[in-house]
Order: sequence, then C-alpha cells, then structure tokens
Amino acid sequence: MIKSIIFGKKSKLTESIIKKIKDTQVISITDIDFQKIKLQNKNKINYIFNNFYPSHKLNDLNSSEYQKFVELSLLRLAQILSNLKITNINKIIYTSSASVYSLDDDLKNPKLDSYNRKLYASFKYSAEKLIENFCYSNNVNFYIMRLFNTYGDENDQFSFIDKLIKIKKTKQNLTLINNGFSLRDFISLSDVAKIYQKFLKNNYPSGVYDVGTGQGTLIKNLINFVNIDNKKIIHKKNVIEISRSIADIKKLQKNLGGFKFQSLDSYLRDKLKIKNKNKLNFTKHNYQITKYEGSVIYGAGFAGKELYLNLKEKKEKIIFFVDDDPKKQNTIFQDIPVISFEDLKKINNQKTIDKVFIAIPSLKKNKIEMMNKKLNKFFFDVRYLPEKKFILNNKINLNDLKIDQINSLINREQIHRKKILSFKNKNVLVTGAVGTIGHEICRQLVFQKAKKIIGIDHSEIGIYQKKNELEKKVQLYLSNINDLITLNKLIKKHKINLIIHAAAYKHVNILEENILSAVNNNIFGTKNLCEISRKNNIDLILISTDKAAKPTSILGYTKRVSEQLIEFYNISNIKNNIFNIVRFGNVFGSSGSAITKFIDQINNNEPVSITNRKATRFFMTILEACYLVLETTSVKIKNKIFVLNMGKPINIYQVAKKIGLLKQKLDLNYKFKHHEIGLRKNENLHEILFDRNEKKHKINKNIFYVTRKRFDGDKFIKFYNKLEAAYKDGKETEILSILKIICKI
Repeated sequence: MIKSIIFGKKSKLTESIIKKIKDTQVISITDIDFQKIKLQNKNKINYIFNNFYPSHKLNDLNSSEYQKFVELSLLRLAQILSNLKITNINKIIYTSSASVYSLDDDLKNPKLDSYNRKLYASFKYSAEKLIENFCYSNNVNFYIMRLFNTYGDENDQFSFIDKLIKIKKTKQNLTLINNGFSLRDFISLSDVAKIYQKFLKNNYPSGVYDVGTGQGTLIKNLINFVNIDNKKIIHKKNVIEISRSIADIKKLQKNLGGFKFQSLDSYLRDKLKIKNKNKLNFTKHNYQITKYEGSVIYGAGFAGKELYLNLKEKKEKIIFFVDDDPKKQNTIFQDIPVISFEDLKKINNQKTIDKVFIAIPSLKKNKIEMMNKKLNKFFFDVRYLPEKKFILNNKINLNDLKIDQINSLINREQIHRKKILSFKNKNVLVTGAVGTIGHEICRQLVFQKAKKIIGIDHSEIGIYQKKNELEKKVQLYLSNINDLITLNKLIKKHKINLIIHAAAYKHVNILEENILSAVNNNIFGTKNLCEISRKNNIDLILISTDKAAKPTSILGYTKRVSEQLIEFYNISNIKNNIFNIVRFGNVFGSSGSAITKFIDQINNNEPVSITNRKATRFFMTILEACYLVLETTSVKIKNKIFVLNMGKPINIYQVAKKIGLLKQKLDLNYKFKHHEIGLRKNENLHEILFDRNEKKHKINKNIFYVTRKRFDGDKFIKFYNKLEAAYKDGKETEILSILKIICKI
C-alpha cells in the first residue's frame, strides 16, 4: 500500500482524508523535521498539502503578521519541495482555493477587500505555480484542487454554511454582504476527501481541477431556508464580493463519472432539524444554461460579416456586432447594429449573451490573449476563429494550422531557431528526403545555408510533388538505402561529408505483417550507410524513435537494432568520422499519424477512434524536432545517443478533444464523439524515451544524451550474422526471436 503524508494544520478536511485514505500520516507545518523528509524510505509516497496558515487569522492580518503569513503560505512549501526525494514521490495534491479566480477581477479600491481575500488568493496562486513547476520539472503527477465553499467544519470561520448553522442555533446576528445576492457552490468536506481518495487511487491527468458540485445557491435563499430573522441580519456595505462562484466540474466529471455529492438541503435539515417542505433552489454552471438572448460577433470587418452569414445559415442568433473602430460603431449590417465594447458591457447586465465570436483574423498571438482575457471577465463562452478560410469551408486543415496553434494543442513552447555555422561547409545527403522528417530537414538545411543538399527517396510521386517546393536548392534522386551503386555514385559526385538518415518504415501495424521488409529497410539499409560512412570518412546521424527505448513491436526492434549498429561502428571505428543517434517521440501531424486520422474523422463528423482514453504519447512539432536534430551536430559530445526533450507525455484523447474544439468553433452543429478500439498488438499504453538501463545526461534544456552499460560488440555481431542468415531463408519466427535477443545486448 502506498503511504500518504498530509502537510498542514489539523482540520476537518485532514480528518476526513484520514478516514478515507488508509496509512496516512499528518505532519504539522510548525514542527516539521526536514531531515526526516530527506531520509524517506524506498516506498512511494503521496503528498497532500493543505492550508498552512490558519484561515481565521486572515481577518486580523497586520504588519506584524506579514512575515509569518508569507512563510507559512509559500516559503515553507518551497522548503518541503526542496527536501523531497524525487524517486519516492507517487503523486502530489495541493489544496488550493476558488478564490484565485477573483484575481482577474478589477479591484479599484483595495480598502474594500477587508477580508484580505485578494492577498490570500495571490499566495494560493503562487503556490499553485510552484507546485506546477516542481512537478513538470521532475515528471511528477500532480493535482491542484481549487476547492469552492466547503462545509462540515464548525471551527472554520470562512465556512458560510457552518457559520449559518451556528448563528441559527445561538440566535446571533448575521453579517451579510451584497444583500445576499451572491451565488456560491457548496461542497462537503467528506466529498472532498472521497475525491482525493479517487485521485490518489487512479491515474487521472495532472493539472488544475475545480472541486465543487457544479451548482450554486443564492446566499439569500439559504438564509430564507434556515429562517433567519431579518432583524438579526446586519448589512455590510462597500465590501468586495464576487457575485458568482460556481465550479466548472466538466473536467472533474470526466474522471469521476457518476459521483454523487452530498445534498446540502439534507445536511441543513439534519443539522437544524428543518421540517418544512421548502426546497433549496440551485443554479448550474453557465456551461449548462441553455436559455439565452443571442450571441455577438467581435469584429465588424470582412471576416465578421462572412461569419455572420455562415452562422445565420446555421440558425445561430446574432444580436450585435462589436468593434473598436469608432467609424464602424453605430452602423448597421443586415439589421444587426454595430456597438462598442463599453456598450456591450452595459447590455450584458440586461440581456444574456450566449457566445462571443472573435472574428479578427489579423490579430497577433499576444493581442488574442489580451482580447480573450478582457472578454472572459464578462462572458463565459468566448470563441476565436483563427482563419477566414476556416470560416468559409468549416474544415480543419493541418497545413493551415499555425505553429503556435499546434504548440497550444500539444502544450509546448515554441523554440527559436538559430544559425548553425557548421553547415556552411557541409555537403549533406538526406535519406527519406520526401517523408515528413526528411522533407523538413531538407527545408531547414536550406535555411541553414548548407553548401550542398542532396536527397534520396524511393517514392517517385513524392519526389514529383516536393521538387518545386524545395526551391530547387535541394537535388532529389530516386533511390533507396539498399541501392549501393547509386549511393556510392552520389557520395563521390557531390563529395558528401554528412549523411542524415531519416529513411525508415515506421507504421507499427503494417510492419507487424511485413517483418522481412522492415528488417531489410530499417536494419540492413542502416548497415549499408554505416559501411559507406566508414569507408568514405563521412559523418552519420541516425533518426531514431522513442519506440526503440524499450521495444515491443517490429518497429521498435528494428530501430533499436539500428541504434546498436551505430554503437557497433562507433567502437570499431578507427577514423575521425562521427556516428550519432537522435531519438525522439511523435511529431505532430506526420504522415499516417493518429493526429492526421483524428482530423479526417472530425472533418467528416465521424466518431474519433481512440485506442485507449488513458493512452499517452510524446509530441513535438516537426519544425522543432528537425531543428534539434541539426543542433546535435554542433554539441561537443559525439558518438552518442541523443534524446530530445519531449516534455511531459500528452493524453491522446485530450489532443483529439482539443482538435474537436477547433472544429466546434467553425461548425456550431459539430459535436465531438469518440469510441475506443483498444490497443493494437504490441502497442504500449504509455511510451518512454529512456530504457531503465540508460542514464540520461543534460546537454541543454532541449537535448539529453544517454550512457549505457558497456556494449558487447562481439556478441552483437554474432547474433547480427544469425539475423542475416535467417533473413536469407525467410524465417520470420526465427528473425523475431533473434531481434529480441539482440535488443537485450
């Protein structure tokens, strides 16, 4: 059983967690022993971080308490994280607060925040980012739980429900803000504990979760329900109060399924012995509200008008255009008035705005973010339509997606390419030159101003299609890596001094049924290039795959043996030429990839085929992967397996959903659907970049290299010769057995 440790003050939440989660230890934050944390045993441990600073002291926070508040709110957390043993961490849960959503609200007069909620929220948000950064950096699963209004702790002075019960029982006065018209989402502490238990037990995606019921009730209705005497109510004015705070539990529900929350109605009836038949009225989160007046289009230019005509056909009700250009304001297009943003804010208080469509294709990324931030303060459903051509045909085209859009889909930051001076004097041969990787490498070699770029490929139609695209700066030849006559001729003719080997059969399912072809191309073809490189003193870079790290498929076996061939030629090489390997995961949108299939299915309004909803894969853009391949030529370390930093693995299902959202922005009638087809033969649920026998070393933030136990070249060549013999006899079963043996050398 995995042990759990709770850091923080003893509370009802802590007690509830202990009841639900066995083998749990509570460590008080005031007398924590960092030495003990450092000397953790070898077992995996779950860490739960609850509130360190007592919430009841927030109201009395003054200058003398600031240091202690900062220390307990943030610094102590940083100390704990720095003392944790990374290898022992199973999962981390951080108990945050829904108060962080108030940080986006304008606070023109800080004096109005008499309860220090902004201060509390800012430290909660900082702690969230600290946890996030720590976990992403160390590849640790984490859950940031933004708790909404909890109840079930009579000592919690911030719990309105428990305060209400206490006031009702003692007949004290009730201080009321905003005349009771604030909407709040209330969740019991026992439900929170159950949710924590489920998250620790199951492998849900890391990230931020709203923890509430997804429905709220007016404070005024609660007061009426428990029948507080109006004479006992003191109205407090000039205090900042968020009018609406209801959890968005879509993300939570995906994981928890049919989780049943404790009834607030029943809880109050039980505590206060309420016998009347009145029911509490609840309001669901905005995403579930269907009644609306209409939608608006932000941008009254050409794209906005084209969008309006498109939406009109789909029966979407548009009630206003919004534009920042004074010349367009107060005009009319097809009976729809054009108004300013300030007018829209005023109207929003009178009418329900369903959606806001941003139809300004010229907006840059930073402007889009600013626009979204501005609109999200006032409207729940804001949609950005990136390209006019998308609007017109309702199709997602992979080639039309901008690099920042792709990086957003796979949660990566864009890297900036630099000039690699070493290519100035390089004559480069690229194998598989019209494939996804090979073609991009050729394009980037043009950018790097390589002296000469030669490409070979066995695809006649591919060469025909790509010839003009490569700006005549790349000479393409119809050949393959087993055509030794053509290879030798090209190398001598063009005085090649670097080969980038991107040619490979890579489709997992197809290779399982074509073992002989896979071995011939991926392994024997690589050996040919090794021999040519050694003979002519040429540097060689092999493009490998994450499937070679711990191979389970024909693709993985053949690519791992290809890596070993490079290692063998390294140890037997007497010349100064370099044999490097560059290993990385999936590139977004490569030919035949799952992403391409998803887009086709989504464009055709078909259910997306998911192998398994929990399956994860590594992703980066083609541009980034190919640039980093080229960058390995300039690092000082040579003759190694280089592994590109792929970041955290991405849930395939979530990527498909994000693409579905792109489609939804273009086609309002589109609804994302999927079905699970199950993992294919020899397919992994989760992929890895490093074998357990490989030790990784960091070169820079983008590139690692690995070291392994001593490579047994004699044993390798012995079984390699057996592989060649089995291939000549066409013995597929024997070939598979030999491949598995070689991969373990």
